[in-house]
Amino acid sequence: MRIARSSDPPPTRFLYMDIHTSHTMRQAEQALFDSGACSSDELMESAIAEAVDQLITDPIFTDAATRFPRVIVYAGKGKNAGDAIGIARELGYSSICLRCACSIRHMAPETRLQLDKTRDVCQIELLEEAPAFPPQHGLLIIDGLLGSGAAGSLREPYAALVEEMNTLRDTHHRSLLLAVDIPTGLGCAADAGATVRADATLAIGCVKPEMLADGAEDYVGRLLCVPLPELTLPATDPQVAEPGMLPRLPRRPYSCYKNLAGRVRIIAGSPGYTGAAEMCAEAAVKAGAGLVELYCLPGIYSILASRLTAEVIVRPVSTYAEIPGSGADALLIGPGIGHPGPEDTAALRALVEGATCPLVLDADGLNLAAAEGWHLPPQAILTPHPGEMRRLFPESAGMSRLETAHAFVQRTPCTLLLKGARSIITNGSATYYNSTGGPHMANGGQGDVLAGVTASYAAQGMAPLEAALLGAYTCGRAADHSLAYYHFPSAVSATQLLYHLNPAD
Repeated sequence: MRIARSSDPPPTRFLYMDIHTSHTMRQAEQALFDSGACSSDELMESAIAEAVDQLITDPIFTDAATRFPRVIVYAGKGKNAGDAIGIARELGYSSICLRCACSIRHMAPETRLQLDKTRDVCQIELLEEAPAFPPQHGLLIIDGLLGSGAAGSLREPYAALVEEMNTLRDTHHRSLLLAVDIPTGLGCAADAGATVRADATLAIGCVKPEMLADGAEDYVGRLLCVPLPELTLPATDPQVAEPGMLPRLPRRPYSCYKNLAGRVRIIAGSPGYTGAAEMCAEAAVKAGAGLVELYCLPGIYSILASRLTAEVIVRPVSTYAEIPGSGADALLIGPGIGHPGPEDTAALRALVEGATCPLVLDADGLNLAAAEGWHLPPQAILTPHPGEMRRLFPESAGMSRLETAHAFVQRTPCTLLLKGARSIITNGSATYYNSTGGPHMANGGQGDVLAGVTASYAAQGMAPLEAALLGAYTCGRAADHSLAYYHFPSAVSATQLLYHLNPAD
């Protein structure tokens, strides 16, 4: 008997962060205030507390006051400035530099209240001019100029302050620019030059649609979701998956043993691309699969057998036709297989089209599926990067990433994990954006690790959509842990990420 799949009973719905316009958000806030259940001041305090809880548990922001000795808050006249000031205070800073777009008497009452609270515990230094800190100083720059309700092109002094923040960020390499609610200028500036280029954005209450538009990731940066339990907002599709609110692997019975814990069968690697096979197989092991089998052709067997972690079973075959089509709980085909000959290509097609278990198709497997016109089973999980997606679905030219993902799964029923700075996971019934990871993952092998982790989760009993969503989240989170562990280099390698898969859970 094997682990029951979570799709055998209907899968439970994931918890998520809704995507709403600023208008919908304001309506929900006003309904809350009208009900008398919560005041505007109380909601701001809740937002600040939730935001700080998010920051101090995030591997990149842990000990922010130590990593960034100086904090500068850019404050407008609205409530967004109050959130920013309160967040700086609750992060533990004893001194805060404040750069204001208006006089304090013109600020919203809630913001003035936060400023008074902050003065009781912190030293406030009002900056009349752009700060001139030495370039080696670690700065936390908090954008509290404008919230999501702003419209039209930016006026002065806001446009100048946006440019000032961006310049500080670019000239102080140990700095981090954190936007509150939404980067100032996003969706309302006349040109991209008048938009904050944040390293991370705290989405308060909900994620705004403009934050997920193609190209917006270069201004939004890392997306940190800050739920407000007090607000009542309608459910949306798509959604943004939240940390700690994702599907989980089925609990194992105490009597569980390796044959019940998921068997992953992998077909990967070719001369020159043994690393792809190595990384996806080791990722499947580290993600918890009970048994991991790697099938390879004779030319690379000796290399892989000597290099792979001892837990992986390496099985040489003279042709892919020798690989059994049954007996696995998940099948992974593609990383580094290159360009197989006609006989092996036909054998792979037979394995794909005859698969009865979850099937993860990645890298060269996707290219073969596109070139050969394979018929993919509905339990397939496809993990293309943008180039592979264009080969699979040339009709997507001119479509947005979200439109591409939806159109593809309508044409080819499956689970799609469209990789990118904000990966999209969909099966046509539900759609999610992943919020973990970042530019530190821009190197070879990351997709191989993702494929192995996803296949491992599917083998352990997760439905395809669940496995893809948790796989994307876990790998991004592991990369974030790696970034902090190695003291914030510009990049972390896929093999470094492997050592941090467990903390990501």
